[in-house]
Amino acid sequence: MNDFNEQITYDTVAEMGYIFLSEPFKFEVTFTEELPENPDLNLDLGNEVPIVGIELGSKSAKKIQTLEDEDKKFITKTTEEGKVFFSFMLENKPIQRSVSYERIEDIKFLFADVTCLDFIGVEVYGNNTHYQG
Repeated sequence: MNDFNEQITYDTVAEMGYIFLSEPFKFEVTFTEELPENPDLNLDLGNEVPIVGIELGSKSAKKIQTLEDEDKKFITKTTEEGKVFFSFMLENKPIQRSVSYERIEDIKFLFADVTCLDFIGVEVYGNNTHYQG
């Protein structure tokens, strides 16, 4: 992913966080759905990219508020098989559960608990150039 300014934001008035999975404000959001495993995560879905971004409420949003600016970015990682992916972590906790939304397997939502209440990050896999910037 490119180093876009404001890719991970927190709105102090609304007390909501937002994680753009593509270049901020480039793609139209066609509808929003709640991640079934965690009602604090709302997914902004689009036509050009499956998930434009993630709205965070409650405890997850507060985690973004406390991050330093240098921590509000995706980092590039490589799997054991040599495939590149992008990762953003809110906290450095062990991942207990990873889930995807419906048929969108390239995006993994990471949780520090098996009940998916403690959202700690997101990983973006695949070759979608919109996600890679």
